[in-house]
Amino acid sequence: MRRGETCVFCGGVAAERVLEATIASGRAPRTFVLLRCPQCGLVTTWPRLGRSELEEYYRPEYWGRANAGDLSWVRRDQASRTSFLGRFRQSGRILDVGCGLGLFLLALDPARWDRYGLEVMPAAFREAQRRLGADRIVTQDLSAAVLPGAQFDVITFWDVLEHLPNPADALKQAFRLLRPGGLLLVRAPNFASYLAQRFGADWYELSLPYHLFHFTPATLTRMLETAGFKVRASGNSTGTGNYHAFKHTMLNRLTRLHGPRGGRLRYYLLKPSFGVWESISTRRDGGSSFELCAERLAEAS
Repeated sequence: MRRGETCVFCGGVAAERVLEATIASGRAPRTFVLLRCPQCGLVTTWPRLGRSELEEYYRPEYWGRANAGDLSWVRRDQASRTSFLGRFRQSGRILDVGCGLGLFLLALDPARWDRYGLEVMPAAFREAQRRLGADRIVTQDLSAAVLPGAQFDVITFWDVLEHLPNPADALKQAFRLLRPGGLLLVRAPNFASYLAQRFGADWYELSLPYHLFHFTPATLTRMLETAGFKVRASGNSTGTGNYHAFKHTMLNRLTRLHGPRGGRLRYYLLKPSFGVWESISTRRDGGSSFELCAERLAEAS
């Protein structure tokens, strides 16, 4: 969003410069600027890359290695997500938007869950479809997917909304697809967290150029309420993700300041104390990511 550009959420046109970061990722260095809409607080990455440009970054190695053939490993890997879901719903028809390799859906008991996924990136789509079935995984944006309304009990966005070109529209589409009383579960990086505010461009979950938007619990709550949802629960994301983000944030900062060799040496010297630092920073300003559970009301506001 440049000055004069329209905010995808509130329609505001002004923008406040938050930070600037240059990335290489094996390609020519490219500079991105984060801009905040002063009217609604939503932070946007500029320039915002289109899908064809982003596909160059979403190579197979982006998804990492997954031991998907070992169901016990999959369930351990996805435990924080399935645990959060289990707090609110035990069975039903579920749609995982941006399902990646399909691991979250694989971790669910097929006897209790009717599992579907959307994934637009080709490499991940092929893997998810192979594991869950061609009739279960669709390679379309949520807004373009031909799905009848009011058919899902739960829709999940695990680390996905920040990747979408229009998250406000995605939430409206989720509202349409959910049955009244259906649940929307979201996990997103927390731009209000200590790590984000203290470390800026070194924050691991800034994740440029993949993240097109950057949420706080307050901005995402407003977006959900505008789409017709009521937030039922929110809090820091559980599991090992917060510690993982902390240690990689420290590695980013130390290598930038002291070079690859000196930075890694300092990283390993300091690593035994990271658990304490991470706990203090989480209590102070929230975890590196947060989770929300929202309920679809009978009618959108």
